[in-house]
Amino acid sequence: MGVAIAKPREPPTIHVNNNRGADAGKSTILKQMRILHMNGFDADEMHSFQKYLRYNLFQIFHEVAIGVEECVTDIANIEKCVRSFIELYPNYSTLPDNASYYIPKLPALLSANYKPTAEDILHLRIPTTSVNEINFAFSNRTIRLIDVGGQRTYRKKWIHYFDGVAAVLFVVSMAAYDQSLDEVDKMLKPVLHKDIFPVEAVKPKPDNRLRDSAQLFGDMLRSKYLATAAFILFLNKKDLFWKKLPIHPLGKYVNAYKGTNNDEAAEFLKEYFLKRKSKNDKDRPIYSHFTCATDTENVEFVFKAARI
Repeated sequence: MGVAIAKPREPPTIHVNNNRGADAGKSTILKQMRILHMNGFDADEMHSFQKYLRYNLFQIFHEVAIGVEECVTDIANIEKCVRSFIELYPNYSTLPDNASYYIPKLPALLSANYKPTAEDILHLRIPTTSVNEINFAFSNRTIRLIDVGGQRTYRKKWIHYFDGVAAVLFVVSMAAYDQSLDEVDKMLKPVLHKDIFPVEAVKPKPDNRLRDSAQLFGDMLRSKYLATAAFILFLNKKDLFWKKLPIHPLGKYVNAYKGTNNDEAAEFLKEYFLKRKSKNDKDRPIYSHFTCATDTENVEFVFKAARI
């Protein structure tokens, strides 16, 4: 996710970008700014969030069903089977990151008259398929925040939005180190029979989301549109990253990592991105921060420290 300051005499502009799907947390930060510095959401938006909430729950149910099929085979009772899977595999690689938040709240979430809370909305996963923009007051200035789709198919459509900006805020999910791009794509389209029962016996190894994100970060550093822009790197979902590490060691997915604890793993990921700098970036300001986009206080603190 990136922050971009516009040309002189124009409102400071923050451009938001992530690595690929709707899962790095860039749109969550946009929603945080709406809650912190604007008037939240109108009735139409709240109605839309209710629709996306049920869609998110459907995706969780689907991934739990697939996980149960793959991992739990010795329990006949369906309810016990599902509970066993959730207890044994809380950080299953294809389980949406918001599952641990929504699953304990299912009885309330599925009630007919339930209205999503601000925290429910912050945990929603909604693909960014267009350019979204908000303007708000921050630190005695007006900020123009633009959220663009991070999927590869949208990248050529939004790159011109960055022409002339002073800074880019780039958001990446730290928890994506064990996820592949096809897993994200699968969550963004209808579930088909072939997705559950693949016809092909052998599939080519999919691209890793973390590597794709780092590659895009490097590409943006070298973009002619951003030659003079400062960069702010938000390493997001630090809480999920630390939960995953004991079960999915980072070294299993990134061969160069030889660390032994959470802090070393976090610093390794930060350097994994910062080393994408070239000799031309020697004097370019690049700031990095560890974040949790669903934590309002953390986002407000980091946003103030981001030197926007």
